[in-house]
Amino acid sequence: MFDFDGRLDALRRKDEEAFREIYDQTKHGVYAVIVAIVRDRGIAEDLMQDTYMKMLARLDAYEPGRNFNAWLVQIAKNLALDHYRKEHKTVSVDPQENAYVFDRVEPVESSEYDLETLIAPLDTEEREIVLLHVVSDTKFKDIATIVDKPLGTVLWLYNRAIKKMRTHVGKERP
Repeated sequence: MFDFDGRLDALRRKDEEAFREIYDQTKHGVYAVIVAIVRDRGIAEDLMQDTYMKMLARLDAYEPGRNFNAWLVQIAKNLALDHYRKEHKTVSVDPQENAYVFDRVEPVESSEYDLETLIAPLDTEEREIVLLHVVSDTKFKDIATIVDKPLGTVLWLYNRAIKKMRTHVGKERP
């Protein structure tokens, strides 16, 4: 188990190695929650950088002994939600620009799917839960804290999401 509190003391002393270790331990979860919300890899990378900058600026607000990973993922989630709300107030969609999506008739024949294809039918909340669990290997108990939902609800949403993904790729009937 990674000792965040010990590495945070070093980070407060501007230890770059401590930052790298913390980044390596948390980057998958941070990225997963951001991309689940904004659905754009380029924006997610920018927001990841913002997340770590904000973490450094607010390091004194972290209470030692608490779940540092959940605290950091919450910062990422808040930044992503702020970005999403801001962009969706100003962005308009041109149906002609994405017409190719609706013109596709033939089913995908490959038995392997990329992550975007698998999570396409999921809503934002389901994406977040699936990506946190699958990509960053976050425990359901910690996911419940991050998304501020009871553990039973998180498990139910995860199972519903898995069924949606199976249906989407033709592995199970609705």
